[in-house]
Amino acid sequence: MNNPFRLAACLTILCLALASAAWTPWGAIYGSARDERSVGDQASDNKISLSIKGTLADKDSKLALKVHVYCFLGHVYLVGAIDDKDFRAFAIRTAKGTENVGKVTDYFKKETDTTADDLEIAAKVRTDLIAEGDLSATQIEQEVMDGEVVLLGMVRSKADAALAVKVARGVKGVKKVTSFLIPSK
Repeated sequence: MNNPFRLAACLTILCLALASAAWTPWGAIYGSARDERSVGDQASDNKISLSIKGTLADKDSKLALKVHVYCFLGHVYLVGAIDDKDFRAFAIRTAKGTENVGKVTDYFKKETDTTADDLEIAAKVRTDLIAEGDLSATQIEQEVMDGEVVLLGMVRSKADAALAVKVARGVKGVKKVTSFLIPSK
């Protein structure tokens, strides 16, 4: 590692990976404090998600990027736009075979060329969720595929889940909203 450019590139990649995983010390602490799950449940769910992601990446790293893995209280959600039916089936089998997984729900769509539009919709949904003062929007994850919004996460109540769906439906360009939001009460 005598090459300073190589060292800088490695450090940049590491920083980006940590930032995208929200594993900065303040991000992890804030996220844990705002989460409706216990710290132990969060750790168990993260272990499950990482195990599934690792197995998918070992099989095919390019296809694995198209499958987003979420886990809440041992319930795994596989979400993505991927045409490869064999890899979809592999992802489901992998999730079901992972230790401590109670249930697996998949939401797969065909791949489309709507990435720019979907990113714009995702940004608008995120902005509107955060602007809604009655929601703890930091715990709501979202995926947007071909104008369809999928909401995931743990929220405080059924009313919060319903409000999040209402907010997402109100965003221009949203064709459909699917909620996998789990109320803690």
